[in-house]
Amino acid sequence: MPDAVSHAKAYPFPVPGRSYLFRNGEVLDVASQGFDRAARTPVLAAGSNQSHEQLARKYRVFSGNLEIPVQRGVLLDFDSVYAAHFAGYGSIPSTFYPSPGTSVTTYILWLDDAQLQRMHETERNYTFDGLELIQVKIDGTFEQLDRAYIYSARVGCVNVDGSPVALKEIDAGGRIFPAMSQTQILNYARERCAPREDLDTFIRDLINNEGLRRLCAAELSNDALPLEFERTVLAEY
Repeated sequence: MPDAVSHAKAYPFPVPGRSYLFRNGEVLDVASQGFDRAARTPVLAAGSNQSHEQLARKYRVFSGNLEIPVQRGVLLDFDSVYAAHFAGYGSIPSTFYPSPGTSVTTYILWLDDAQLQRMHETERNYTFDGLELIQVKIDGTFEQLDRAYIYSARVGCVNVDGSPVALKEIDAGGRIFPAMSQTQILNYARERCAPREDLDTFIRDLINNEGLRRLCAAELSNDALPLEFERTVLAEY
């Protein structure tokens, strides 16, 4: 584990760059015959949930055998943008936002019931939403999922000059929003919340001071852009 400031700047964390099987913290190839989807829920990851490193952190509480099939795909007419709140580890996380003509890279986590419950526990400040008839390109092949699920930021997304801001670290074709790295968006937040501090001090204070983190999140939420697209909100965390 890197130091806390470097960790915050590293969001959304490394990804394998391909579909994979997450098994007990390891990244393995998905079996050629595929996997049984019947008892699993497809959850589209907008940010750090794409990363095997983040999955290892979230599921380290599990004992025994753990397997999560993860498919790399492209989601049509959405982009991954910065949510208007802070994670407890100091990063500004992500959320999906409608973006006509954009094709954004995503990873589809196929979670069983216990794995899904654990994911809910880690997604504070989000709603759990259902999407109907989702068009995705999985491993190069277009597929329509009758129903898929996402986590959406409750307060909306960061507003910079009237626009959402996409995650530079996540690839997208036909991107229409400006993009920033995690370091750049954190610096934007610093300028709004604590302009006299240097960036690393600001990040460290966010991590160590929940009160400050809440105040800075409130500042970002003051002019946050709401997430307005067709979805069914199933739960709020």
